[in-house]
Amino acid sequence: MRKTFLIVLLCLSVLGVSAFAEEWSKTYQVGDKPTLRVDTNDASVEITRGASRTVSARVIAEGYSMGGSGVRVTERQDADKVELQVHVPSRWGIHIGMHEGVRIQVQVPSEAALDLHSGDGHIAVDGISGQARIDTGDGHIQVRNFNGGLHAHTGDGHMTIDGVLTDVDLRTGDGHIDLTVRPGSKMSNGWLIHTSDGGVEVRLPQDFVAELYAHTGDGHIQLDMPVTVNGSIERARIRGKLNGGGPLLEITTGDGSIHIGKF
Repeated sequence: MRKTFLIVLLCLSVLGVSAFAEEWSKTYQVGDKPTLRVDTNDASVEITRGASRTVSARVIAEGYSMGGSGVRVTERQDADKVELQVHVPSRWGIHIGMHEGVRIQVQVPSEAALDLHSGDGHIAVDGISGQARIDTGDGHIQVRNFNGGLHAHTGDGHMTIDGVLTDVDLRTGDGHIDLTVRPGSKMSNGWLIHTSDGGVEVRLPQDFVAELYAHTGDGHIQLDMPVTVNGSIERARIRGKLNGGGPLLEITTGDGSIHIGKF
């Protein structure tokens, strides 16, 4: 009876911790085109457009304390460059009913350059115009209303990308890729879109100019826009020209189908 009582008491105390959260925040004054670098071992990262000449950072830790042996935030500003490092301590054991996690939320000027890294966590960017490098070891990547060059990689997770793009390098070890290229996009050099395991959905403007190479290791390719094909048409491999050809647009998957349609 006493053992049962102790187990129930432990569960209640654990459930009570689920609402526990601490926060850290800071605001930086910068120019119109700042650079933001975020590096974390285990947290999600969310970047949105905010006020001009201001970077507003916030770290929300649910189920963790801040500072000491808890979540540690190291920050630095050098003129228009802001750097944040967020370290989340490892947790061992069973945490019944607890909602734990750390979120990094940053509002930046619309023309900020981004350099974002997470060892384990999703990364989301919305409403930014500039250059962005995004990398996560395990988590999905979502980029919306973007204008500029984008390099994004996840070891395990899907990607959803939408914007006016000039430079594209998208790679995932395991997950589908959904890419919407809006009118006004123009390839400054070759683009690469690759998943080792998953389907690829690409929507292009009707007047998009590129040399297309698409290949799947196990799946089929569907084209919903005119392509001048070099050589014979194969089920799993196509090479041809979109609107007369241009820089190379390479779309590949190890296991999954490829669909290229009109925006």
